[in-house]
Parts: sequence; structure tokens; C-alpha cells
Amino acid sequence: MPSANEKPRRSCGVGNPGRCNTIAGLKAAMAAAFLAAVPVPAASLPAGDAYLRQLEKWYVAAAPWIHDVPGRPGVSYYGTGGHEHWAVQANGTAFAAVAVLATAPELNEKAVGTSRDDLRRQALRMLRYLLQTHVSGSAVCVSGKPWGASWISALALERLAHGVAALRPWLTPADQDALRGVMIRECDYLLDGYPVVAAIDAATGHNKPESNIWNGALLYRTALLYPDAANAEKYRRQATRLFLNGISIPADATDTTLCQGQPVKAWHVGPNFTPAYGLNHHGYLNVGYMEICLSNLAMLHFFCQDYGLPVPPELDHHAADLWRLVKILTFDDGRLWRIGGDTRVRYCYCQDYALPGWFLALDRMRDPDAAVFIAGWLKLVATEQGANADGGFLSGRLAELARVSPLYYCRLEGDRAVTLSMAAYWQRRFPGLAAAPAAPASHPRLTAWTDAFHGAVLVRGPRRLASWVWKASQGPAGTLVPADRSDLAEWQWNLAGKIEGAGCDNSATAQRWWLHSFPGGFATCGSYAWVSRQNPAEGTEPEPTANAWAAMVALPDDASVVVLQQARAAKPVYINRSLALYLNIPNDVYNGGNRSYGFGGRTHRLAGAGNSRLPAPELIPCGNRLSVDGQLQAATLAAGDELALYRPGRREVNLAHCVPLAFAGVAGSLYCDVVCLQPELAQRFYQAGDLLFNTGATVSLAAEVAGGMRPESTPDVRIAEVTAADRRRYRIAANFGAADYPLAVGSGDLILCGGPITAGRQLILPPNGVAVLQLP
Repeated sequence: MPSANEKPRRSCGVGNPGRCNTIAGLKAAMAAAFLAAVPVPAASLPAGDAYLRQLEKWYVAAAPWIHDVPGRPGVSYYGTGGHEHWAVQANGTAFAAVAVLATAPELNEKAVGTSRDDLRRQALRMLRYLLQTHVSGSAVCVSGKPWGASWISALALERLAHGVAALRPWLTPADQDALRGVMIRECDYLLDGYPVVAAIDAATGHNKPESNIWNGALLYRTALLYPDAANAEKYRRQATRLFLNGISIPADATDTTLCQGQPVKAWHVGPNFTPAYGLNHHGYLNVGYMEICLSNLAMLHFFCQDYGLPVPPELDHHAADLWRLVKILTFDDGRLWRIGGDTRVRYCYCQDYALPGWFLALDRMRDPDAAVFIAGWLKLVATEQGANADGGFLSGRLAELARVSPLYYCRLEGDRAVTLSMAAYWQRRFPGLAAAPAAPASHPRLTAWTDAFHGAVLVRGPRRLASWVWKASQGPAGTLVPADRSDLAEWQWNLAGKIEGAGCDNSATAQRWWLHSFPGGFATCGSYAWVSRQNPAEGTEPEPTANAWAAMVALPDDASVVVLQQARAAKPVYINRSLALYLNIPNDVYNGGNRSYGFGGRTHRLAGAGNSRLPAPELIPCGNRLSVDGQLQAATLAAGDELALYRPGRREVNLAHCVPLAFAGVAGSLYCDVVCLQPELAQRFYQAGDLLFNTGATVSLAAEVAGGMRPESTPDVRIAEVTAADRRRYRIAANFGAADYPLAVGSGDLILCGGPITAGRQLILPPNGVAVLQLP
């Protein structure tokens, strides 16, 4: 990953940049390079009909959600049919999936329960509903209002574009005229009603990478499809500005690379990404929206290829650099390693839109490793769909959500359907994507990454993935996961502990931290404040509940991490629940709803969630060591501490932005058992400064890792000694206090992080500081 001091890639000067300031010039400059592009062979890609088999099952489940409009023959809609953003999105994504199904040579009519002709007519009815109810049309949605002309309405048109392409032979002149009217009306709005802004910090309200890209894509497509439109040249120019302020970084402000006749710096409005390509979308390190950005570039790339149009050179602006980061944040089975957490439904939305991004990496960036992710993700999708009796993608795990919000449920089903339909359509149109044999990987994974803005650090080895992020969703979070076991990954408060006050909404905000990297590992230490909000009592304000400290060290053994934690009451306060360590163990459909836990000298098979089945809530004492599926080993460090397995009895991983759902514990998307220390599940009153917990543990992929607290540890300075999987001894010290602490350093000790060293061989450990010594 380029550092802040490295120059950005000069990606916009394709062809003769002096000729790229008109649409005709762009076509001339790009045509040769575009036509010469050869898809990367990838023998491991699934066959195109593999996506269709899943879409056929989905359609059977989706058909009852498709409705006609009384009194308006020839139109129908999927879901709720409203004018709201995601109601429109759901109908658009479902339309595209049905269109691809209806036009697929491999369609199994018996599997979908209808004829190809009827299925095609259904797709056309869904498209015509969207065209007629747009602000440029002659009707309104069933909610009584039209849709369109907003910052997000172009997104629906981008995601359904391949469905329109599949139906090209069956579109009437009236359909074509209506589609032109929709696109021109949207583009005219974007010229005047959508200001181009960008900023790294989402708190500014200007972090807009993904919407800049999808709106730029619509402007570009419209300019080339309708060059006679009155504002076509303006569309093309505004598209450039939006593209270059999509995946934008601080170095763009001084970049002299010419693009459309001007240097990048002249187009630059602001950076949406940090110098290390971290993205603060929605206020946390958001790996999912990194993928959303790539997905919209992919849709434009394949649209241009399908219609014989030149791909805009701006599409490449930092895309390959972002891909290098996203690639390290992806398991081989395609699941995203969302080190910064997630506020949405697990295994959905951004995860679904990783699929088109992988096709972009495969075809444009020539990285055949993307085919591994594609094949792995298709298997994960099949796993969940196969567990649902009705053939829906998410109907078992999200049955409660479907009852609470049919709109949101249909949106998520549509997202999965549309991305699979993109894969099916693109492989149908471009069979070279699946050619064999596969070339060797030319884009090796990074093994470490750091982002100062988010307080993020990770290491990735052959065995272990380990990370910590201070600016994660809902509070700091760490992960330790076997490299080949994405089913063991969940990030909600993971390894940071959890504290719930008396309000309905509880979250933590990072305050101060130190971050260190060393070969094969990292160390971080810092503080964060827990606050309880939305107390039912009138007139209440957000209530500080606890001050917490945590240190996490990834040892250089490619197996182990050490976690030290402390929390104290911030004021006289009632605390409803507190759990230290908080190691999430997903136990749901993706691991068959069963986990094997080893503790107390026995192996225990414990059922988790499976569709509508949920285990009873319980807290199981586990002693000082516990293993999970023989893969993860957790062990206490403090004498007298005991691990416990907290089983909440409900899917507690929920929509973070929907407080009523999360507080009530309904409509959750993933069940987790939780390995914890010093749990307190009953409401208790604490005086200011009282300890809620003060503890530590090792979590490792190796059973032989062991350690304990050093006798010189104090309540606020925690010092542990651990023998790791590499058979080396390490001393870890974390200062949770308010004053410097002098740590003695032996003459043979190797300092991996920490300092400075005094003449008396003492390492000065500042507040929130952490030191790691390798002992002789």
C-alpha cells in the first residue's frame, strides 16, 4: 500500500489526454486500448448456470412479493412499491434479476414454475412501473408519490442497467423514450442539485465516495448513449469531477496528471479516503463501502464493454490501490474481514456487492485471485439458501426482519439477487472471463496495514488474521481469526468488552491511543468512554457510564494475541450488564448452527441458531481455558479468573442504527455465543471509579500458548508474561493509569515496541502506552 509520501498512480492519462475533453475525443482516445483488453483466464470461476440455479430458487420465493397495480394493466412491482429510496432499489434489483433469468438460455422453466415468455413479460412490467412512476413519467408509486431526482436515485438505475441490456430486443420505442427521459431528468438534477463534495471525516457530512462514483457513472453513460442531449457535454465534464472525487486521497491535491485536459489537482474537491485508503463512511472504518465503490466502477466497466462504449480513464483513479487493500481484507471464501465492524445485517448488502467488484478485479485489474473469492462466495450463498425451505436467500435467518420491515427484507433479497444476476449476465456476455487455465496471481496480498486516522492496524499471516481498530462501529474492536475460518469472525465489541447502562442505546467512543507495528505483529493501547443514550425518562441526557482501557498485542508467532482490559464506573451509575474480553463466536447457519467447545476436561457440542431455532439463554462457567472447534484457544492470565460462555438466547447482532430493534433483541441477523471474563448480567449500582472489570487473556490458534500476570502488576499497570506458539517468551505491559510508569528492561531483552529507555535500563511507559519485550 503506498505511503502518504508516495506519488499516486498516474492513471488518467490514457491515450492522448488533449483529445479527451469532448465525447468524440474520448471515444477516439480510448477505443484502441479498450478493444485490446483481454479478460484474465480464471478456470476456478463458477459456470454461468450456477448463478441461475440459485436465482431460479429465489424467484419461487420472490414471486409472492410481486404485486400488480389495480387499474393499471401492464405494470407490477416487487416489495412495497413505494417512492422511498430502498423501495425503488428493491424493485429495480428484483427486475434486473428477473430480466436476466428470463433471457438466459439455460433457464429451467420447471424450476421457476412459469414459462420464459411469462417471466420476460413480468420483467417488462416491473421495468415499466419504474419508468412510469419516475418524476419524468406520467404516474406515481402506490405510496402516492413519484420517485427520482435525488442523491441516490441514480444508484437504482446503475444496478438495474444490465437487466435493461438483457431485455434490449423486447423494449418498445415507448420504453426507450421513457428510459431516455428518466436518465436525462436524473442527469439534469445532478448538474444543479448534487454538489460535488468530499472529506475524510464522515462527521463533516461530506464523505461521499460511493455516491460520487455512481452519479458520475450515470452522467457518463447518459452522455455517451444520448450525445444529442442538450447537456451531454456538461454531463461528461461533471462525470469526470465526480469520478476523480470518488476514490480520492490527500495527495490528489498536488497531482499534476492530466485528465480531460486538466491536472487532477484542478478537479480535486477533497479526499474521501485517508492516505492509506481507509474509509470513514458512516463514521467508522467501513470496509463494506470500499467494496461498494468498486462495485459501481464494475457496473460501468461492464456496461461500456457490453454496449461497445469506451471506458472512461477516470475509472482507474486509485481503483487498483483500493483493491490491494480490499484484497487483504477478504477471506478466501469471499467473506469480508470487516475489521472496522458493521452497523448493518451480516453477510448482506456490502458483502453482496463485493461480487461485482471481484469481477472488476478479475477483468480490468487482471487479478485471477478474485475468481477464488467469487467461487467461495457462491458456496456461502448456497449454504444459506439451501437451509431455507422456500428457496429465499435470507428467509430463515431474517424471518423476524421480514415481519418488522418487508421493505428492508425485500431490499436485502434484491441485493443478493441482482449481484448474482450481474455475474450470470457478464459471464454470458463475456465467456472469456471463465477461460482456462488460470494465470498465477500477480497481485500478492499485503501482510500488514496501518491507518492512523482510524487507529487501525492488522497483520495477516498464513495461519492468522489479527486486527484492532479504535474508530470501529459502536466502539473499538479487535479480531483474531484463523485465516481459513471466516465463520469464526464477528466484530461487534469483539475483544473490547461490553458495558450497558440504563438507556436503550449503549456505545463506546475511542479517546486516546498508541499504535505500534513490528515484524509479524502489532501492539496498541488506549482508552474509550461508554455512554448510555435514549433513556425512556423524559428530559434525560446521554449518560456517561464507564471509562475503559484496552491493550491488544498480536505476537509475532502467526498464532496469538494478548488482550488486557480495565473498566471503571464514570460516575455513580446503574450498570445493567458488563462482560470483559467479549470474544464473539458466531453459531448460526454458516457453521451449521453447532459449535464444539472444550472446557473442564470435556468436549461440549452446543447448538446455536438455525432458522427459527434459538438456544435458551445461559451463562456457562468454563474454568481458565476454553477451546472452540479445536481452532481457537482462550486462556486467562490473572490468577483466580475464569472464562465463561455467555449464550444470549437471541440473535444479538442487529441493525445498530435501529435502536428499538437492537434493544428489544428482535430481528437480529446473526447469533453468537460470547467467550467472556468477569461477567455481570444483573443490574448493579457503582460509585465513581469502581472497577467493573480488570482482566486479561490470551487467544491463540495454538493450544500450547500459556501465560500469567507478573507480580509487579498494579491495578492500573498490567504486566503479563506469555510463552507463545514460536516457543519464545514475551512480556507485555500496558499503562491504564494517569502517570508514567518505569518498566525494568533486562540486558538481553529485545524491545519490539515501547520507549524511551533511561540510562538505568528502564522503559518509560506513558499513560495509554504499551510495551512488548521478547525475553532471552
